[in-house]
Amino acid sequence: MAQYGGYGGGYGGGYGRGYGSRSMNQLPSTPKKPLTPDQIAEEQTKWLSKKVKLTEDQSISIETLNLDHALKLSDYQEAFMKIHANSRPSPQEIQQIRETVDKWQTEKDEKFKGILTPEQWAIYEKKKKGMPYTQTSKN
Repeated sequence: MAQYGGYGGGYGGGYGRGYGSRSMNQLPSTPKKPLTPDQIAEEQTKWLSKKVKLTEDQSISIETLNLDHALKLSDYQEAFMKIHANSRPSPQEIQQIRETVDKWQTEKDEKFKGILTPEQWAIYEKKKKGMPYTQTSKN
């Protein structure tokens, strides 16, 4: 009786129905590889193009800005991970990171504003919280 969970006490009665059990045909999930800065820039540009109907010239400029931003974030994250490979960041460090990333996002938005028409900018402002792979606390 003990090998099946006894009298039905325990989690799931001992017959494989307990918390965290899987059905036989379910494969374990493999973690997705993080996207490269190029992939992030491409996804963000596609999203923006779909939302505000970018011209070809706008699309090129926006993708360049998205790539620059994604590369900057990637470098920043990599440097941070090296510093904190064996330690947790302090709350002050986390706040500093948020402020830095928010500042960079604001700079990127200002550049977007110079590329987009006023109508496109208004749409972007309304919908930017849905932009994929944004890493700011404001979004």
